[in-house]
Amino acid sequence: MGESVWTDRADELLLRTASAEPTPGSGVAAAVAGAFGIALVLKALTITDDDGCAAARARGEALVERVVAAADADDEAFAEVIDADGDADAEQALARAAAVPLELAAALVDALALAREGAPLVKPALESDVLGGADLVRGAASVALRAAELNVASLEEREAAGAPALRARLEVLREQLAE
Repeated sequence: MGESVWTDRADELLLRTASAEPTPGSGVAAAVAGAFGIALVLKALTITDDDGCAAARARGEALVERVVAAADADDEAFAEVIDADGDADAEQALARAAAVPLELAAALVDALALAREGAPLVKPALESDVLGGADLVRGAASVALRAAELNVASLEEREAAGAPALRARLEVLREQLAE
């Protein structure tokens, strides 16, 4: 992988995602959608701009950083799976390819909590941005968990040592997303 997915123009990223190239894939798409969802929540908090919004904005900005980093990490992790040479390399690459979308999903679950907490803080005219942002975040988290599931299942088939811990984390995040 060369540059960050964030250096592409939106139309270029869209075309690359729709192409036969192995990356970017669902993890990157989930991170991009999730980042835009958080951005909508941040927009509403920023425009409202009262003292009650400052802490929520700071949390949201930190979440955006986590999600933005996850896009490139997912792109890199999948490239490692493709380039893996031998069983040990493949297991290590699959473990990372499972862990990255799980971290993304965790950040997105945190972003859903932020949206729930932020909705009553914002001006009524901006509530649709918070709710729409939450919808994007929820969908992105679901996609991230699907991406992780594939790699966790592959690790379970190989009876990899780290598979049970990754499965447990996946199930906890699924439950948190369902709440």
